Amino acid sequence: MPSLSLTSPLCQWALLGALALGLGSGVPAYGQAHVPPARAKIFVPGFHTYAAPLPSLPTKVMCIGDSNTHGVQGHTSYRYPLWFQLYQQRAVLDFVGTRFTVHNENGVTIPDLNQYSRYYTYFDRDHQAYNGIRSDQIVPLLGQAVSLTRPDIVLLMIGTNDIGQLGSGGVNNALHGIMDIVHSIRLQAPATTFLIANLPPIGPGTAFFNNAAHINTFNNQLPGVVANLDDPLSRAVFVDVHAVLDLQTDFLPDGLHPNFVGQAKVANAFYPAVISAISGSYRPMHLASVQLLDSSFESLGLADQAHSQQELTDWLYHTEPNLLRGVWNPDNVTYPGALGAGTPTGAEGDEVLALENIGGDPARAWITQIMPTTLERDKLYTVSVAIGHRAPGGSRGFSNFGGYEIQLLAGNRIIASSSNQVTPQPGTFETDTIVFDSTGAHQSIEGTALSIRLRQTYQQYGVGTDFDDVRLSVQ
Repeated sequence: MPSLSLTSPLCQWALLGALALGLGSGVPAYGQAHVPPARAKIFVPGFHTYAAPLPSLPTKVMCIGDSNTHGVQGHTSYRYPLWFQLYQQRAVLDFVGTRFTVHNENGVTIPDLNQYSRYYTYFDRDHQAYNGIRSDQIVPLLGQAVSLTRPDIVLLMIGTNDIGQLGSGGVNNALHGIMDIVHSIRLQAPATTFLIANLPPIGPGTAFFNNAAHINTFNNQLPGVVANLDDPLSRAVFVDVHAVLDLQTDFLPDGLHPNFVGQAKVANAFYPAVISAISGSYRPMHLASVQLLDSSFESLGLADQAHSQQELTDWLYHTEPNLLRGVWNPDNVTYPGALGAGTPTGAEGDEVLALENIGGDPARAWITQIMPTTLERDKLYTVSVAIGHRAPGGSRGFSNFGGYEIQLLAGNRIIASSSNQVTPQPGTFETDTIVFDSTGAHQSIEGTALSIRLRQTYQQYGVGTDFDDVRLSVQ
């Protein structure tokens, strides 16, 4: 995010405005420009063991949506009043995203600094919203942003453009789009809490008003969709924005976008849900015992040398172009000893998870299992995974080793990982192990669900990596 120089006229004006209008608001006079809340962006290198977390682990909040989240016509959207409602939580709160402007921002009149005087000083501007976008259009834009920021909480309000542009067909488009958004985020950040809002009403002012009645149809169906998306390990919570807004007093003349008053009302609707999420009200029920399912990928019961791309029930898949993932019962050439019910050297059972690259980027192509097992303090967590390197001449090929990465997550935090620490001999599996000592673990990850993720690391065409015998132990 760019910074403003203290010597610039805009910065001096904004500072004076903040001091003049911010008195008595609980916002300190920091004496410098663009001072977002203290960041503690967590990066854990891809090495073997990561012990105690950093002392400050802010809850990361991503606001996703269309113009009513992005901010248009000189307004900042509900994000601005919500941030200042949450201001006392700023030491443990971080708005995240790869975008940080309102639509057509010019730094003087857009946004209107008379109304949003602390926009460039104390407001955390990061977000993931796009003016004019439909729910189906935003899905492909989220992968990299979520991978980079790993939000703990997502505030999602989208669908107005679906209905405005597509009429009655926009209802199902938006509902399915929301399901796709949630699914795509869970593949990158498996323990995210989703606060999903219904849509504001549409009044006269644009052609969208012709489809205004379909807003009610969407809003009536959304609570059921949110309930179906709710999961004990990744909560989905309905937020009623529509009920708090008045078309007569709370909207700009276009009848589409809440005005200053309406934005504050939307923020008020989100606020209690955000506070509940920060405080851990939506965390999974405590379960210390280990429950890792289909850990050796044997559930399909494949015949000798058979390969299947059927997704396993207990694992989540992130599909990337030109990356093949499946389950395989290897042949005796690829892994000597694998014939019949035989087990390849270093593996367990006769089926393995097979990842093969035909020119794709494996950076986000994780295979993930979210477990009901929750993180406890003063425990030692050990994850071991058997990594397979194929011998040449086998039935599927891909004998060039594709590398690997293993991660253990608590919530959406990477707490231990290993990347290419072992290189098995061709035709064998070798076990890699990662360890996390939760002694002194920060309270923000205590009680969060654990996840294990696996992927290839090498991008070259024709490389392959097999995985087997995934284990988690707690002592």
